[in-house]
Amino acid sequence: MIEFQKNKPISGIWGENMFKAVFIKSILFFLVFPLLFLTSLVCTSALADGGQKEFQANVFGRWVTVKPGNPRSVTAWDLGVDISEPPPAGHEIIPLGDLYLWRHPDALSLFRAQLSGVYDDVFWARRVEGLGPFETVLTFTNFSPPIARSELVDGEELKSEELLWGYVRPGFGMGYRKQVYPGNQDNMFAADLILEPGFLFFESGSETARNFIVPQDTFEFRAHLEVRWDALNRNLIKLPLSGYAAGSDIVYGYRANWRDWGINGGQAADEGREYASFTGYFLAAGRAPWLNSNHYRCIGALYGGSGYHLDRFSAFRVGGGPNPLGEEYGSTYRPVLPGSAIREFFSDHYLIMTGEFRWDPLFFASLGLDASAGWLDRLRGTGTGVVQRNHVLPAVGIRLTTGFFFNTRLQVAYNYNFGVVRHKSYGGHEITVLFSGKL
Repeated sequence: MIEFQKNKPISGIWGENMFKAVFIKSILFFLVFPLLFLTSLVCTSALADGGQKEFQANVFGRWVTVKPGNPRSVTAWDLGVDISEPPPAGHEIIPLGDLYLWRHPDALSLFRAQLSGVYDDVFWARRVEGLGPFETVLTFTNFSPPIARSELVDGEELKSEELLWGYVRPGFGMGYRKQVYPGNQDNMFAADLILEPGFLFFESGSETARNFIVPQDTFEFRAHLEVRWDALNRNLIKLPLSGYAAGSDIVYGYRANWRDWGINGGQAADEGREYASFTGYFLAAGRAPWLNSNHYRCIGALYGGSGYHLDRFSAFRVGGGPNPLGEEYGSTYRPVLPGSAIREFFSDHYLIMTGEFRWDPLFFASLGLDASAGWLDRLRGTGTGVVQRNHVLPAVGIRLTTGFFFNTRLQVAYNYNFGVVRHKSYGGHEITVLFSGKL
């Protein structure tokens, strides 16, 4: 059983971890600025997946030509690492990696997949002949980590409730899709109603308490309404330049076989058998209004969600990791709370506001300063046990995105979150390094 103590003030982390903080920031400084210089000498055709015309630019006195790629057929990979300091238990260093597929040959069909094995997300749509913009939709998602996991409470693992759990969720339905301004191939409005019959599976871990009742494997039916509107212009390294994106997800779920679970069966089956949730987001990008230059951009985003009868297996998973912020049509919906661990919080409701001021010194390099604030309910330890409480978690950060050697893109981000709890003190650092390339 975890023993909780009263948290120290926010300033405590700077006294106890000053050396670590200075060390991390020094690494960031000596990494970011040399890379800006190095990348000014490198530009490859791999960056040219955002348009069909040849692009030329003068970089420090040298003319560079970028030949057009094919944005309608993309196969790409991501590899990286997410580091937290001080580390929450079990989340010291998280490897990142997936394979990305995008096929949009014409207005009749769309295929998008993000594959990692642990988590896979596949979407396929085909227009119905004679029904205009209406289409049939097939989807598939699965979450199947190979090891048992514990929820985090104040940055510590709740080992007594350790579980190996996951789901397999195919889907089918109907949708409506059409191209919108500014007319790029990924600028679309889409609304899809998807029926998702799935299966949830559970197994106790090596440290699960003896009096913890493991949830019953169950068939789960979900009805999912998904709405996406993407009207963003993006540059050669896929960062948003102007426009907006918006969307929402409404989910209704029902579990066929569900019983009381948890410590001594303390989680009532009636509070999870049938559930519903709503999420929405809005993102806008444009030129900084107070500067008469196209080298400076502002991005603002708002994410929110609320649900009914959500539990550990249906609640919103909010945490850190790479922040898409409008970089790609299918990932903009994902809420990210910078400076926290990946999937750190599971909440009944959340609201996240993010703003970024970005400087684009070169057409393939960008440096952004960002600030975020998240409001959500999270698990906290008290003298009488673990409770769910609302908290505000502000964060600040810096992010470099640039074309890199060997036809890749490099993104390095540093964030500090003032509200996360690490080693019984407030505040935590997060460093994310992500390489991306095309196959």
